[in-house]
Amino acid sequence: LTRPKAEPYYVREGQEGPEMQCSFAPEFRNRTRYEPSWTVVAGDLPRHLTRNGVSFSKQHYELLQTNGAYNLKIRHVVFRRDNGKFFCTLLDKESGAQYTVQANVVVVGLFTYMII
Repeated sequence: LTRPKAEPYYVREGQEGPEMQCSFAPEFRNRTRYEPSWTVVAGDLPRHLTRNGVSFSKQHYELLQTNGAYNLKIRHVVFRRDNGKFFCTLLDKESGAQYTVQANVVVVGLFTYMII
């Protein structure tokens, strides 16, 4: 699994969100054996967003799949829904092992800039 960027994504409510990256080495791309998914934990509640290529919230998130990539893009940022940690997980359906990349952290807020 790829590692996400180290710093959080800083976004504003209502704007287009970031594309969070997750990809798998060729030996883990067999969807019969391996099942990728995205989960978000926002407000202390986990929510499944995708599972094995099926998006459960198409109106809020876009799943981008190409050549081993399993990226997730927030369509329009909403604080209550998106201010949290996003996890990309790969489940080995034969062994039960789960591989999870470090969270992609999305921080939604009002950012002001002072020009001097």
